[in-house]
Amino acid sequence: MSFAVVGGSAEGADAGPRGLRKVPLTDPGRRREVLDAVLALLAEVGYERLTMDLVAQRARASKATLYQRWPTKARLAVAALEQRRPQITDHDTGSFLGDLRHLLASWLAGWTELDRGLVIALLEGSRTDAELTRLRHERLRRPLRQAVESLVERARRRGEIPAGVDPELLVEMPFSVLVTHVLIEGEAPDVALVDRIVDRVLAPLLGAAPPEGAGP
Repeated sequence: MSFAVVGGSAEGADAGPRGLRKVPLTDPGRRREVLDAVLALLAEVGYERLTMDLVAQRARASKATLYQRWPTKARLAVAALEQRRPQITDHDTGSFLGDLRHLLASWLAGWTELDRGLVIALLEGSRTDAELTRLRHERLRRPLRQAVESLVERARRRGEIPAGVDPELLVEMPFSVLVTHVLIEGEAPDVALVDRIVDRVLAPLLGAAPPEGAGP
């Protein structure tokens, strides 16, 4: 597959004055270039206004070739978001709170202002595009969900979850707070916020004393 022009009119419509980048999508660098263009557009214009025409123009690509590789906008957007997805690392630190702190820090690693726009675009698109919602659950959330399941299972084996405490909600809570800071407060979440949540909210819920020197 290559970014060849399909018919004479397609070049004029998709290329712009500098012409198409005739590099096949099988080339990893070219594929990343196209998906980076999708990410930038998602953050700039949102999901609803994202079109194959815009992507083709930004990436100097043939729209026909984009459709051959990604038949729908949802598939294209998710492919780009998968490229941007944080590398979730599940690490056994010996304690539930230590495992969760590590997981949250790995989820936030590399966070930039671009990610705020991407979160907003993903939530916006999920309201109206059923395929995007399905792909988000199947492909974007899977690594995090698997890491959370492993973390909770280890905590249960250690006997760290008190009776009456819902461990799934206990894990979801810090992620919800972090996303709220992004979407409502417009702040970039950082490790300091992770420490506040773990030490000043979750530790007391689990009957654990916060570490010495933990802030209020």
